[in-house]
Amino acid sequence: MGREATVSKKNELYPSLFADQVLPEIAISAGLKNNRKRLSEEPMPRIGKPLDHRTLKVVYVGIGPNALWNALQTKAKCSDTDIEMFEKRTEYVRNHTVNIDDKCFRSLKSYDNKILKEGIDQLRNKILKQHGYISCKEFETDLKLIAERMGIIMHAGSDYEVVSIGDDKVKLKSGEALFDALICADGAHSKSRKALLKMVDNPNYQGEDIVFSELSSTDEDSEFKAKKDLQYRVRVKYQVQGQTKKLASGWLNFFRYAYATFKVMLSPVEERIRKLNEQASEVTIDFFISKEEYDSLSGYNLGNAGNLSDSKVSDLLKEKIKNWQAIKHKFCQETIIADTEELTPYTLSIFHARKVHHITPSGKLICILGDAATSLPYFRSLNNFLVVGADFGRKLGSATRAKLAKTGKSYEKYASRRARWEGFKAKLKNLMINVLKLYLWVSNKVFWQTNAWDPEKLKEMRKKLPEREAVWHHSPTILTGG
Repeated sequence: MGREATVSKKNELYPSLFADQVLPEIAISAGLKNNRKRLSEEPMPRIGKPLDHRTLKVVYVGIGPNALWNALQTKAKCSDTDIEMFEKRTEYVRNHTVNIDDKCFRSLKSYDNKILKEGIDQLRNKILKQHGYISCKEFETDLKLIAERMGIIMHAGSDYEVVSIGDDKVKLKSGEALFDALICADGAHSKSRKALLKMVDNPNYQGEDIVFSELSSTDEDSEFKAKKDLQYRVRVKYQVQGQTKKLASGWLNFFRYAYATFKVMLSPVEERIRKLNEQASEVTIDFFISKEEYDSLSGYNLGNAGNLSDSKVSDLLKEKIKNWQAIKHKFCQETIIADTEELTPYTLSIFHARKVHHITPSGKLICILGDAATSLPYFRSLNNFLVVGADFGRKLGSATRAKLAKTGKSYEKYASRRARWEGFKAKLKNLMINVLKLYLWVSNKVFWQTNAWDPEKLKEMRKKLPEREAVWHHSPTILTGG
């Protein structure tokens, strides 16, 4: 550190590391002395590694795809970087399918790390074989395997839930971890974002802990530069016997069946099919709904999906889904497996946090990333951060403690610029979707209908839907996606 003196016993921060040694003195501010005095009075177990003054210590809150991607890039840039990750959940709860842009993998050219290149190349090839799609859970699992091979330490479980964030440490239920840089990727409803903004907004902040339980559980408009709900959608998942195909499996089928079905649904429908095994496939459809239909599904989310038989699902929405299933049964011979239907409402929103980094009084860096920083619709949130996270990871991996402030400012600038550009593209696409929805509505009102389903015929097709096959007729692997 460059300053010569002896570290006194009463100010010793890491007794196991510095015991009986004469080391260079660290200049300690009055505020930091008070913090250390308080820590000595209220000792807590430190489950994280002590800070090694020769390497940068980076701590992550969250072990989702965004955090893992950034950690891999940081570790690949500097293999000596000490990285430790904490997650309150033992298993990633989201299992929705995402589309990954192949351009996001360009950052690999910047590294010579063999483990990272081999692992990401395998993941990239898997995504390409699936036409750019992969489930979020599978994406995260593959990234975790690479992270383990690269020596990144990960902790998961309720003991590792964050309690508070302070000047140079994050407190968990089971202890605390010290950091030089704290990277928070705890989702769109981030408590870390609220804590960071509380530090930023308080000019007298001296490093005291920001306790999460004292923070609001609802997102405030003041947390964002811009925030807007663009569209409301619902995702419907169900499993069918054997193999199936998309309704719009070709241009001819699109004009014969899919276009007419879009008019019935009053929305374009995005369909994806995933083969589970030889006996079953999973069908996922996403389509736009009205705000009234969305509000009727309140309480359901990606971690708590609804069921088609639930009373709160509106009759109009049930009819739309039944129409879709009746058409698929007639033209694709789909037979639905009982009790596999899931409904998940969600908004296509756009926002960017008012601030995404902060330098604490002792010079530590705190950043938020992923959905905690920026939310974008149409699969762009994850794709956007794969680009931003790669850039940030390279800079963080090459940073020193003296340059953490510069690294944070650079990340803030690039993340904001990317958010503006991606936000503009999202609004442009949203305009096109609104025009398409208006066209479908108008085309349903004209007295001539050259390509439309007859309502009476649809009613008969719904009646001919076969009874759901009983769950016990199939092995559990069919229903779990095994």
